[in-house]
Amino acid sequence: MKTKKDKILEKLRKLMNLKESATALGNEGEANAAAAGITRLLMEYNLTENDIPEQEKLENPIVSEEIPFKISTNGRWYSDLISVVCEYNMCRSLIISKFNNGRMKRSEFEIIGRKKNVEVVLYLISFLSHQFIAIGKRNYEEYKHDCIWKYGKSPKSLIMYLKSFLYGCVIGLSEKFDESKRILETENNITALVRTTKSEIDDFLKGEKIGKARESKSDIDALCAMRGIETGKNVEICKGIHAEFVSENLRLQ
Repeated sequence: MKTKKDKILEKLRKLMNLKESATALGNEGEANAAAAGITRLLMEYNLTENDIPEQEKLENPIVSEEIPFKISTNGRWYSDLISVVCEYNMCRSLIISKFNNGRMKRSEFEIIGRKKNVEVVLYLISFLSHQFIAIGKRNYEEYKHDCIWKYGKSPKSLIMYLKSFLYGCVIGLSEKFDESKRILETENNITALVRTTKSEIDDFLKGEKIGKARESKSDIDALCAMRGIETGKNVEICKGIHAEFVSENLRLQ
């Protein structure tokens, strides 16, 4: 008779296989739905980690993956997005700098965490960043209309609008994550798990020189940012899919 743990592991394997096959076939909707289920189940998977067979632990070790460092006119929203998604999925993000023409230049983000968590983090970063940009561009005309006819002010350029809008998206996303964490913490004791995972990541990074990122002040427009905050809050957090685009059959329960 299968235990709850066995059922979770089996479902995770099926969802991972489904996402991989759907991605290979170009079925974005099915891949999104599978990734959504993986994100949700990973929390429960981690919550029972002490009971996972040793073979499963060997197959899901602490690993690191690198993704390009994006320099964008939209500010540091992208690195903030990476930090937020990593934190929610029990991973850590670092910025790697390398020498280029005699100067240290930021080149990649390094994502560290359990293998399956890192895979989901990489997928969600890609999906959410594209979604936020697409939603921002699509709603720009409405923003300009509201500025002129509702608020009596000159609208920002598209670039400046996106800078503040995307900043707001990450704030809204973070607030939604925090609320989800509070609910989880009231229903489960995850303190020991977080401490254990953090300790293993620290061991993985032992000996690495880690500096603090420089803070930068952003010229953020409140109106644009508020629109982004609402968008971030309306993202289906455990699913990685904006609520506006999801039909009921894709909302994994």
